[in-house]
Amino acid sequence: MAAIEYRGLRKVFPGGAVAVEGFDLTIADGEFLVLVGPSGSGKTTVLRITAGLEEATDGDVLIGGEVVNDVPPMDRDIAMVFQSYALYPHMTVEANMSFGLRLHKVPKDVIKERVASAAQMLGLQDLLHRKPAQLSGGQRQRVAMGRAIVREPAAFLMDEPLSNLDAKLRVEMRAYLADLHQKLETTTLYVTHDQTEAMTMGDRVAVMRDGVLQQVDTPQALYDRPANLFVAGFIGSPAMNLVRTRLTDALAVTLGPTTLDLPEALLAKRPSLRGHAGGEVVVGIRPEDLEDAAFVPSANGSVLDVEISRAEPLGAEVIAHFPLDGIAGTARLNPRSTAATGKHLLLAVATDRLHFFDPDSGAAIY
Repeated sequence: MAAIEYRGLRKVFPGGAVAVEGFDLTIADGEFLVLVGPSGSGKTTVLRITAGLEEATDGDVLIGGEVVNDVPPMDRDIAMVFQSYALYPHMTVEANMSFGLRLHKVPKDVIKERVASAAQMLGLQDLLHRKPAQLSGGQRQRVAMGRAIVREPAAFLMDEPLSNLDAKLRVEMRAYLADLHQKLETTTLYVTHDQTEAMTMGDRVAVMRDGVLQQVDTPQALYDRPANLFVAGFIGSPAMNLVRTRLTDALAVTLGPTTLDLPEALLAKRPSLRGHAGGEVVVGIRPEDLEDAAFVPSANGSVLDVEISRAEPLGAEVIAHFPLDGIAGTARLNPRSTAATGKHLLLAVATDRLHFFDPDSGAAIY
């Protein structure tokens, strides 16, 4: 196992397109780090540079404390798992898993032992003599994982490995991968655009946008204390409601016709807010911090009167959509809420959990 470190990484493609800029990050030995961001954010470019499939324009990549910029991919002691499985269709599962070891002329008895161990770990013992066409999508992905595991590399690089699976299989494989990492404890860089995968799998999550690292932290810290508007809007599903408004001199905010006083508990957590009194701010409200007021007897006037444009009963909750100061607002409500399309509803606001951002820089106000 080994730590992976990036120092001032930069990648500019021919034509001048900057894919990665000023990327500094350390993935600790044995850590499972998820690199997440929208399409075009530069996350896959970082992974390909790590693997040696792309050359960095500037900066260094270190694996196990050694700079590997000029080390060929096959000598970097890493194993990759791809989105497309990349299995050889004419080979059996056993042959696919052992191919890399045979290429490196590993002794046959070692190959047999490693393949048997990985197959047992992945539940593939009864499939070793089948070919990829005879396997389900989830089984193929497990074979791809097995091919990486038998290498016993210093680090795994995973490029959206679950994106080709259906929703049910993705949930199963997320749990499978998390359990696998607990057993192997191998340093892992996992790239995805799916923030649910990021939040449920990563020891830490690194959020990228337009080639720039926005924030790196534990999943819960990203959710509770997003560094800026982009992270706030990207992490969480449904997304955070973000409303531009004014903070009054008396430290209250106006949303629609309602003025919400900010509690002392919130101001204690965000002392810099006092410096924005009388100025514009962006208020962030998580959908789960809005509730049908009928179920919150202690709302104490922190209530919004909204007209529901669409109500989506999901059994365990009701997702309600409504217009609010020029945005399409969203709330996650008690499943017994009377929210209905076209009807007015009073929403209680958890004012102690509001988020605030500078409207010009986008930076969070703490």
